[in-house]
Amino acid sequence: MDELIYGHNQEKNIVAVQQRDESTVHAYIREDGNVREEIRKFYPFFFLNDKTYIEGFYKKFWIKKLAGNNFYQYVCAFEEITDMWNAIRYILRNYSNRNAVKVESYTDTDIIYLRPDPVHQFLLQTGTTLFKGMEFNDIYRIQLDIETYTKHRFSNPERIEDRIIVISLTDNRGWKHIIDGRRKSEKQMLIELVEIIRKKDPDIIEGHNILNFDLPYLIKRAELNEVKLSLGRDGSEPKITTITYDRETVFTGIEIYGRHIIDTLILVQLYDFVKREFESYSLKYVAKYFEISSQDRIYIPGEKIAWYWDNDPESLIKYATQDAEETGKLSELLAPPYFYLTQMLPFSLWQVIKSGSSSKIESLLVRAYLKRRYSLPKPDVGYQTTGGYTDIFYTGVFENVVHADIESLYPSIMINFKIGPRKDEAGIFLQMLESLTKMRLEAKHKMKSATTPEERAKYDAIQSAFKILINSFYGYLGYSRAIFNDYESADKVTMTGQKILKKLIFEITNKGGKVIEADTDGIYFIPPKEFSSNEEKALEFVKDVGSTLPEGINLAFNGIYKKMLSYKKKNYALLDKDGNIEIKGASLISRGMEPFARKYISECIKFLLNNEIEKIHELYKSIYKSIAERKIDILELAKTETLRERLDRYQELVRLGRRNRSAAYELAIASGRNYRQGDKITYYITGSTPDVRSFENCKLVEDWNPLKRDENIQYYLAKLNEYTKRFEIFFKPEDFKKIFSLSDGLNFDDVQIIIKKLSKEIEVD
Repeated sequence: MDELIYGHNQEKNIVAVQQRDESTVHAYIREDGNVREEIRKFYPFFFLNDKTYIEGFYKKFWIKKLAGNNFYQYVCAFEEITDMWNAIRYILRNYSNRNAVKVESYTDTDIIYLRPDPVHQFLLQTGTTLFKGMEFNDIYRIQLDIETYTKHRFSNPERIEDRIIVISLTDNRGWKHIIDGRRKSEKQMLIELVEIIRKKDPDIIEGHNILNFDLPYLIKRAELNEVKLSLGRDGSEPKITTITYDRETVFTGIEIYGRHIIDTLILVQLYDFVKREFESYSLKYVAKYFEISSQDRIYIPGEKIAWYWDNDPESLIKYATQDAEETGKLSELLAPPYFYLTQMLPFSLWQVIKSGSSSKIESLLVRAYLKRRYSLPKPDVGYQTTGGYTDIFYTGVFENVVHADIESLYPSIMINFKIGPRKDEAGIFLQMLESLTKMRLEAKHKMKSATTPEERAKYDAIQSAFKILINSFYGYLGYSRAIFNDYESADKVTMTGQKILKKLIFEITNKGGKVIEADTDGIYFIPPKEFSSNEEKALEFVKDVGSTLPEGINLAFNGIYKKMLSYKKKNYALLDKDGNIEIKGASLISRGMEPFARKYISECIKFLLNNEIEKIHELYKSIYKSIAERKIDILELAKTETLRERLDRYQELVRLGRRNRSAAYELAIASGRNYRQGDKITYYITGSTPDVRSFENCKLVEDWNPLKRDENIQYYLAKLNEYTKRFEIFFKPEDFKKIFSLSDGLNFDDVQIIIKKLSKEIEVD
């Protein structure tokens, strides 16, 4: 096992590490279905630039001169955490006196490099990582879902008359359990939950939106019922933790001692950050998307929960159980790559999920340098001057379009052209990148040769974990806070990438192909006629073109599409041979649009790809009339936004002129309800003119009256025409005007209306 990637401690089956006191941690080891705990010693430490700042410190400590010529020449270690922080204060006082400047935090000066989390320090220092030697299903996971009762629109845990009515529990061993509020008081339900968690002793507790709803609700109700919510392995209650960045709170998390929490909502958001395919992050939507819903799935709107509890509690209980089951299935799909990453990184599972890509890479580098007793650099000041290559050469609709991409373009360039940070005196950066690339290829090979779905899923998760790290190396070079950053090297990578992509465009064009769009994620082109008849021929052409690239740079064939709609850079739609359509790019369609707009644009694209122009005309007329005649469902017009900031923080930023007013926040404030950060607001626009200010003319959807409809017709008709303008580029002005009109009985003969194709000259340096 490569110690650069997995750490130098090969100990297996550690499922959790938790700080115990000033100098020790609890390590929890799962063996033969049981968990035992051990107490492990660690020595708090930091890196220091100048040893004279700590000379004379009154507590016992160790200081070691490190090899190399980087900025942080010393590592200082202590017997206890308090001693370490006292030493930091001592250093800052000396620094302030010597430089005649008041410094109150180690973050205000660059003389100290510190990773403050004690568990992270232990893992860095010892080379230990969690879950070594384990597969995802070796860990014990419990899924939790609660249903709550309220006579109001939203349940509020601080409202005495609201309560928990159902706690649904499932696990990854097939067990199911319901804590039923018909038979037990809320206090008895909470006591039973604690007993179950303590007895079953899960490594992970999972839920969808568990960090923003289920756990905060349970914590508050336990407090009101005077129940000690002892869910931790040490008998402690959940602890709310706050993460700050530049003195602003960016996330409030929850920690359960000795256990991990997986919020599948956050896994879904991370998945969609790359894919950009979801219209919603709700459990019901994503379960349908991934096809993990059961055939007898029950769907109950949030506002109907109280009614079902009063009138049909059995259906509500089944609904809650299915929520927990789907959460478990969703975790099995999305969590494994992070599980296998945790085997490599000196973080807890939750830290792996939430940490940025640069933090992951830096933790590996720091661990390796600490093990080798090598000095660390500090970040360079500056910026990157060269960006990634992207260009579009044709707009319109095209047939038989091939998609190819250079496999891991930037990592391949760094490896093959030996481009790494000049401050990496120990030569760790490229060595790690090469090892990860090799291990990913091995995992992909095992995935392809796997004989069971379970084995295939395992190696897919492993190669995905490697991919996450591999794709982070280039970004790390250009990150301003990264201690090994190197803007010159980052520019060299992007400039080399530009040259390779331009050469690829030239070769395709020179051999008779037509490049439609190209960027670092891939290239779309129409091959010469003799290579466009089937996938085998297209693959032959890709191999021919790929042979012209530098050694170590590989061009991969990703398929051939029946049609492609090319709109703008990184904005296009693809129609595959099975009739499936994939839409990319926020300039075409985005989640911030109203539901009617997303459906309208999706349908227009489908009709364009299938050359069904008359259907576009009929669709436009239908939607226009449904809005104008107030027949459209109000939910089709409404927007749903998430409150990313606390309401008081929003008000402060508005007062300071640092952000504009927002309809969602203004409605949340005006409602008088206890809206919190992370809650969603669904609203529509009122008024009578198209240019109203939304934050002054808005209403919550639940306040909409179907007998006295007041949605702003002119506003939404203007929005319809605004979205329609996306399609101007594809038609002659007279044809566009004809298609998007209210006229009846028009003849849309294919000969009469032609989808325009625009091109620009390809220039290759």
